[in-house]
Amino acid sequence: MLIITGAVLVTSCKDSFLDLYPEGQMNEGNFYKSTSDFQQAVVGAYVPLRDVSNIAFFMDEMRSDNAHYDYNSKDRGGLGYEQLADFLDDAQNGVTGTRYQANYNGISRTNVILDRLEKIDFTIPEADLKQIVGEAKALRAHYYFDLVRHYGGVPLHLHEVTSKDAASLPRAGVDEVYAQIISDFTDALDKVAPPVLPQQSGRITKGMVATELAHVYMTLKQYDKAVPLLQSVTAMGYSLWANYEDAFKNENKNNKESIFEVQYKDGTDGQSSNFIYRFIPNGNTQNILGISFNAINGGWNTPTEDLMAAYEPNDRRLDATIGVVEGTFNASTDFVASRVVSVVNHTPTAGAVTKYFVRKYLHPPYTLVNNTKENWPIYRYSNALLLLAEALNETGQSAAALPYLNQVRTRAGLPAATAADQATLREVIAHERRIELAFENSRWLDLVRTEQAIPVLTAYGAKTKAKNGYILPSAYTITRERFIYPIPFREMQLNTALTQNPGY
Repeated sequence: MLIITGAVLVTSCKDSFLDLYPEGQMNEGNFYKSTSDFQQAVVGAYVPLRDVSNIAFFMDEMRSDNAHYDYNSKDRGGLGYEQLADFLDDAQNGVTGTRYQANYNGISRTNVILDRLEKIDFTIPEADLKQIVGEAKALRAHYYFDLVRHYGGVPLHLHEVTSKDAASLPRAGVDEVYAQIISDFTDALDKVAPPVLPQQSGRITKGMVATELAHVYMTLKQYDKAVPLLQSVTAMGYSLWANYEDAFKNENKNNKESIFEVQYKDGTDGQSSNFIYRFIPNGNTQNILGISFNAINGGWNTPTEDLMAAYEPNDRRLDATIGVVEGTFNASTDFVASRVVSVVNHTPTAGAVTKYFVRKYLHPPYTLVNNTKENWPIYRYSNALLLLAEALNETGQSAAALPYLNQVRTRAGLPAATAADQATLREVIAHERRIELAFENSRWLDLVRTEQAIPVLTAYGAKTKAKNGYILPSAYTITRERFIYPIPFREMQLNTALTQNPGY
C-alpha cells in the first residue's frame, strides 16, 4: 500500500495562496484517479522542503563565518550541532542524516507522481498536465541540487521504488547528478506558469526555475548559460521592497520580492515554524518574544563578530538582520533576558550581559508557544540580481553588472559601487551576497562555490579558537574533503552499495 504522508491539500492551483491543510493518509487504490488527485500529490511533494529548512542553517550558516553557537557549559546536549560548526562532524551526525532523508522523501514523492502519470486511463487538461509535470520535475531537481552540493554524488532515483533491489542503488557520479538536475529544470521551465505578481501562491513558477537553473550553471562555473536565465527573471515583474526588513514580514509572504520560499503556518496541525526559538538565547522568552516559554534549545545560528564587523557604515540591513538581547545571569548561571535593543550604536547597559541573535525572523505578537508562521526564503529577487551581477562580471561584462549590484546597495542605503575591474568587482559582489543574504543559508555554499572556503574559514577558525577556549584544537581543519558532508551512517548500513566520501 502506498501511503502519502504529509500531503497538503489545495482546492485550487491558480492565483490563490498555497492553502495549507492538515496532513493525512490516502489509499493507493482510491488515489491518482483524477486531475485533482495529482495536484494534491504535487502539493504533498513540497512538504519535505520544511524538513530541510528546519535544520539547514546548522549546515549552511553555522558552517561559515556568519554564525556560531552560544556555548552552554551546563547543557552539552547540542554537541552534534556544535560539531557541524567546528568541522568535527562525522557520518553519525543526526542533522546531516535528517537532511539526506528529507530530500529523498521529496524525490520519492515526485517520482511517484511522474510514473503514475504514465499509467492514467483518463485525460488531464493540457495546462494542468504541464503544470503538474513541471512542478514535480522542478521539485525533484531542487532536492537533487541540495543533495549533490552537500553530499557529492548520490544514488539517482528517477522512478518509483517498488522493490528492495530498486531501493539500493549505488552512487551516481556528480556530473551525472548535475546532468539530471539540468534536464529536469530545463523541462520544467517550459511547463510551469510565470509568476503572478505582486502576490503569488507559494508554488513553483518560471521565476524560481530560471533562478535555480542559473544557480546550478554558476555552481558549475558555466556563467554564460546563467546570464540569459537571470536576465529573463528581471523581466518577470519582481522588484525590491523599499525597506529591507519588509521582505521578511509575515504580511509580505510570497510577494513581489519573493521568488521562492518554504511555506509555514502557525497552528496545531504540524505546519508551523519555530526558527526564532532556536536563534534567541536559552531562557524564558517573555522579554524577547512577548510570550512566556522556557526555551532550552536556543543559542544557535548566533551572529559572529566577524559578520557584524563586515557591515559598512550606515548599512540599513544591520538593524533588520541582527538584534541584541540584554540580560543577566541568575544564581544558577542561567541567562535571564531583560529586553531587546538595536545593534546599531549599541552601548551595553551597566551590569548587563549582551547576546546577539538573528532578528530578521522576529515578528511578534505570537499566540502559540514554539509556533510561528515565518516562511523560509530560498530565493529572493535580490539574490537573483546579485547572481546576475556575478555572472556578468565572470563573463567579462563588469560594467553591465554594476546596475544590478547597485539596486541592492541603494536599497541598503549605501553608495553605488564603481569598481571597474573584474577582480575587485568579484570581491564587492561576494561581500554584498554575504550581507544581503545573511542567515538565508547562502554563505557556506557561496564560499565553496567561489573556492574561498579554505582561506576564509581557516583564518576565521584561527581567530575563533584563539578567543574561545572550549573549541578543540582539531576544530577548523578545513580541507577539500570537508566541502561536502559524509553519507549518513544509517544509509550506509541500509544500502551496502554505497561508498563513503573521502575524509570520513
